[in-house]
Order: sequence, then C-alpha cells, then structure tokens
Amino acid sequence: MGPVQSAPVWLGRTRVLVVVGKGGVGTSTVAASLALLAAKGGADVLLVAVDGKPGLGPLLGGQPLGPEEQTLRIVDRHGGRVRGRTISPQQAFGDYLELKGFGGLLRRAAKAASFDVIAGSTPGMEHLLVLGKIKELDRERAADLIIVDAPPAGHAAPFLRSASALQAAAASGPVRDQADEVSALLADHRRCQSLLVTLPEETPVNEVIELARDLEDDLGLALAPLVVNACWPERAGLSITAAAAARKQKVTMPIPARRALDEVIRFGRVRLDGQREQFARLDAGLPMPRIHLPRLPVARLFPQHLDVLADALAAVPIEPESASR
Repeated sequence: MGPVQSAPVWLGRTRVLVVVGKGGVGTSTVAASLALLAAKGGADVLLVAVDGKPGLGPLLGGQPLGPEEQTLRIVDRHGGRVRGRTISPQQAFGDYLELKGFGGLLRRAAKAASFDVIAGSTPGMEHLLVLGKIKELDRERAADLIIVDAPPAGHAAPFLRSASALQAAAASGPVRDQADEVSALLADHRRCQSLLVTLPEETPVNEVIELARDLEDDLGLALAPLVVNACWPERAGLSITAAAAARKQKVTMPIPARRALDEVIRFGRVRLDGQREQFARLDAGLPMPRIHLPRLPVARLFPQHLDVLADALAAVPIEPESASR
C-alpha cells in the first residue's frame, strides 16, 4: 500500500479489502468511509461495487458509479484519492475474453452468445468472473488499496466461496485456473482481508457471527476488526428520573414535561441495555477487535457525514472483554 500517514495499521496490511455484512447494516457506507480514510492517509483507493450500487458515487461527492472508472474525491492534503466503478459479471466476462486475446468483434459475439449459457450451466461462475476481475486489478496494481463492497450476507458466502466450489467442480482448464488464482488471492493474508459490518441488534449479530466462521474457518480469509455500525451513545443522564434531574438543577418542571422526559429516558435505557447485551454476545461469540461507529441522527447521508465516520474508523479497535480477563 502507498504512503499512509493517518490510516490505522490494519487498513494498510493488504491490497484488497472485502466489506461484508447483512443487508441494511450499512456495508456500502462503511466501504465508502474506509475509502475516504485510506485516501486521507495518502493512498490511491479504488472502490468497487459488485452489486451495481450507483449511490456510492454521490456519497463520495461524485457521479453515480458505472462500469467506467471515475475519480470521486481527491484529498489534497496528502495526495490521496478515491476512484470508483462497478463490476458486473457480464463486464467481467468481456474483460476476461479480452485478456485471453479475443478480438473486438469476436469478443462481442462470444460475450453475447455464451455468457448466459455459461452462467446458467455453471453455478458460481458469475461470482468467479467478478472475483477474477478484482484479482486482475490487484495483479496490475490498479490501486494502493482496492475496497470491494460485497453482496449482502446471504449472498456474500456464495460469492466468496465460488472459487473453492469451482475448484471442486473443474479438474482442469481455464475455469480451474481462474478458480485457483482467486482462491490464492483470498487465502493470502498479505494480499486480501475481509471486514465484517453489523448493527448492535440480535439478528445482524447472529448473522455476522455465523459469517465470520464461514470466512475465517472455512475459507481461510483474514479478518480485519469488526465494525459495529450505528451505535447509540452512552448517556450518564439516563440513570436518573426527570424529577431528580430537575431537583439537581434546581428548576421547576411541569408534570407533563416530566412524564414525557421519563418516557424518553425509558426508551434510551432500553436501547442501551439492548446494545450492551449485543456487545456481550459479540465478546462471547466473536472475540475479536471491533470498532464502534456512531449513529448519525440524519435521514440521509451526505459526503460530509463520511468524514465523521472515517474519523471514527481511525480509532484504536476495542478489544473484547473476554480477551482482557
């Protein structure tokens, strides 16, 4: 990785970072924030959306993402930048044919005639084509860091498992060669790591624990610190009632206002108690360093919000309670 001055050490360990999580936990936002954080440290970052999520472009201040690469943000202070693009299976297949020396006309004909047949008859081939393109980008040193916004958790394991599945299905030939090379990338802890994203809620925590076991134990991927997104802030004031707070401040508070505030306090306590419970479950079921991102009280994220999240991602990861005992 290029000269990173302010990004955390773990972010510079590999050239490919695959961001994975259950749908709705904010993986795309985290991927964009990580790209910004690395660029602030001086890296040339390529952000790849494999599910065709064009919204990542505007979130970084650029145009919606497409198959053509574009510069999304330049960080003047350290010379870093974020570029972005999508990679679809169809495009990856065309690029593969070009890599193998097919001419333009023949490549278009082969692409149109054979992609649907290949994809339909070879389970996992669409995923392998996309991963193969990412592997080629890494081989070409297309960026200091390639951040991959992977499919949601239900599709992430098949996406990342496609290479090993096709290794078992193909004894030889170009498909086996591609599967071998992709598997080598994913298993090389100097080249690739995966970053898991979750929310401090029961179902996302269940899924991230299961997904982590799949990726680390079954596929041998290196895991970056776990990111817990949208965390509620601790509020010491939730430990007392509105009436007690009013007496402490020597103010008079009408009964309706006290009742309304007590409801807010109860809501906050329930949220924080539930969040602490999920942190404890992560300590027990997934004892690894993690980073807590703040819950932003906005209806829609804009580029300036990524700076807040990027700063939070730069924090020293929290060690699980079980590891400190």
